[in-house]
Amino acid sequence: MKKVIPGLVLLIVIGIAGSVYYLLTNLDALIEAAIEKYGSEATQTSVLVDSVKTDLTGGTASITGLTVGNPAGYDLPNAFSLGEIRVGIDLQSLQEEPYIINEITVLAPQVFVEINEDNKTNLNELKRNLTASLPGKTGDKKSQEPAGGSAKEPLLIIRRITFNDGTIQARVAALKDKEYELKLPSFEMNNLGGSKGATATEIASEILKRLTDRASEIVKNDIIDAELNKLKDKAQRRIDEEKARLQDKTKSELEEEKDKVKEKLKNLFGR
Repeated sequence: MKKVIPGLVLLIVIGIAGSVYYLLTNLDALIEAAIEKYGSEATQTSVLVDSVKTDLTGGTASITGLTVGNPAGYDLPNAFSLGEIRVGIDLQSLQEEPYIINEITVLAPQVFVEINEDNKTNLNELKRNLTASLPGKTGDKKSQEPAGGSAKEPLLIIRRITFNDGTIQARVAALKDKEYELKLPSFEMNNLGGSKGATATEIASEILKRLTDRASEIVKNDIIDAELNKLKDKAQRRIDEEKARLQDKTKSELEEEKDKVKEKLKNLFGR
């Protein structure tokens, strides 16, 4: 027995070490798989990632080529394409929840806004999908209890998330599917998750809502309102032209009537 116990301990240590080694050497792949799995479930679309790189000692991570597919019923392949995401983690916070992410920087994000023939917008569909995946309101105990008895989502706090050098690709069916490219001005969000934290799904829903609202506002101002103003100006020009034409016609008719009256008077007094 004295010989067996050390052997079992050695096997246990080797097993634990092997598990830790597997986790560390496959951490990037595990994170990538988690993003694709849970992202797809939350948005009910295809979420894909090109690569993930983590640095546990420095508390940093980078994600490249993250795309969120369009819901069914839209022609464009994606709703979002995020060029590179840089993440800074508060390592001290990893000892207990809520886990704190100091900063997320999203470089060269592309937002694809599509308004189809039914006047429905792809980004609004995504918002509805994410909202439907939320069990309850942030902070509600029930919201932390996922269906099916699986482990609850950990609570997170994101101090700041910044979007830089973004673009918006827009297509509006009512405008003969004309495509537009607009600039997405840099902007940031702060203190997501509040002081007590929120689940990743809840925070993702809030980020998507704000990003969607910002993109929709730009599309409305730079495309919808601009096109409406063009139509108004065109209609006003037609009205002005028609008024001028009628005025010219009326003036011409009046001159003809005057000439006729003059001729009659001339004939009358000429007898």
